[in-house]
Amino acid sequence: MDTENITYTVRGRIWIEIHHKTLLGEGKVHLLKKTSELGSLRKAAKEMNLSYRKAWYSLNQMNKAAGTPLIVLKRGGRQGGIAQITPFGKEILGKFEKTEEEFIVFLDAQTRCLNL
Repeated sequence: MDTENITYTVRGRIWIEIHHKTLLGEGKVHLLKKTSELGSLRKAAKEMNLSYRKAWYSLNQMNKAAGTPLIVLKRGGRQGGIAQITPFGKEILGKFEKTEEEFIVFLDAQTRCLNL
């Protein structure tokens, strides 16, 4: 095998844990962003091809792990309920995104090192 023409790529994923419980990972971040954007967990779940039950469970697990809500759900009547991201939810999303950006820079640097 000719190893001189091989190109290596370093990949990885990050998640944030609290007390050994996953708070945020890629899928949960996507759910939080979509719910915040649409103002509805039901609409976010539908757009992401998730059952409402699974989306609600994920959100509930995040809120429990954090000890404070990331998104607050308010039941509605005919118009449906609303979902609002909390200040803590915005803060933790920002921290996740910053960490992810730095992680990508790290992975790119490691890829360059392997391919020298």
